[in-house]
Amino acid sequence: MSRDLELARIQLSRGEPEAAARVLGPVLAAEPDHVPALVLMTHAQIALKRLDLAQELSRRAVEHAPESPDALSALSRVHSESGRHDEAIATARAAAARQPLNPYRHHRLAWALLEDGRHAVEAEHAARESIRLDPDKADFRITYAMVMKQLNFTDRARQALRDALALEPDNAVARHELAALDVIHRNPFALSRMARGVSGLVGALRADPRQEASRFLLDLALRQFLVYTAIMLVLLAYLGWRTAGSSPGAARLLAALAALAPSAYAGYFLSRLDPALRSYLRDLLTHGRQRIALAAAALAVIPLLVALAAPAAWLPALLGTATFAGFAVRLLTAPVEEPGTPGRGLTSHSLRLIAGVCAAVFVGVVVTDALPRGWSFPAALTAAGGFLFCVVVLTRRKTTS
Repeated sequence: MSRDLELARIQLSRGEPEAAARVLGPVLAAEPDHVPALVLMTHAQIALKRLDLAQELSRRAVEHAPESPDALSALSRVHSESGRHDEAIATARAAAARQPLNPYRHHRLAWALLEDGRHAVEAEHAARESIRLDPDKADFRITYAMVMKQLNFTDRARQALRDALALEPDNAVARHELAALDVIHRNPFALSRMARGVSGLVGALRADPRQEASRFLLDLALRQFLVYTAIMLVLLAYLGWRTAGSSPGAARLLAALAALAPSAYAGYFLSRLDPALRSYLRDLLTHGRQRIALAAAALAVIPLLVALAAPAAWLPALLGTATFAGFAVRLLTAPVEEPGTPGRGLTSHSLRLIAGVCAAVFVGVVVTDALPRGWSFPAALTAAGGFLFCVVVLTRRKTTS
């Protein structure tokens, strides 16, 4: 039996909860109240997202061994996963009180406090204590970094993650979190930092290809770069259109900036990426609706270049077309929420709202003369394109749900 328990521990550490559960099943069938087996099976069921079964197992373990720190820690994890944070903290404290020199008890308490979201300072103390008791464990450094991140001490979080990687260079979680600090920021011009972040995400995926969070964040970062590029083009093209009637020279200058500035922005970012990432970005741009975004980007840049030498009377139409095409690029590069991934993009309700607005704009442009000359055709074209895009996405989502 001890060999089975050790094998189950190894399989859990490797991220193989299904295999661990298969090993532990016969053990619990022979001895239903075996506390170490109940604890290990609880952790396996948590990993498999079977929280009801995990709760039953952990409660049985605590009933048969109410003083067992392992059983209390397992129950604390179940409470945290179920959103019962007060109970999670209480059981984690009870486990730490019974084994104050065990770093894992303070580590569990730190996570219970961290996931509650109201006790970050106390979580820092618990995370520090786990590191003090075992300074060579990378997971404890990562937990401390998460606490620092919640407290908005980014530099400390970054250093803790670097310390974790010094202990375990191939730790995928530390690589992901360190890259996330570079990717998730609000400065659209920190391109070197963003490039460093996406390179770190690739490193996290190489260390653990199952890291779906790293894959999602990598796509998000690259789309964010595309969005910033489109916004830059739209803003400069719009300013050019606003000045086309009163100052054709200024409009031509803004048209040149609208064509060159996003290109320079994109070129600088691409120069910071390694060849494999450039290939990944190229694949991203040549699949699905991103291909339409590329066509819209070309439609935006061509009239901007034509505007450099075209007659002044053409400038409103050319710059208006570029503005609407750039807006279409912005819409197409926004992530769309997929079935099963709520909160990761445009919801169906948002798409219906955008489709309704586009339909209203199209009808208004066609039947009225509300827009100035030169704006009617690009506005109608963009509205029709936005409407069709939303309809296609909603139809595909309905058929796959």
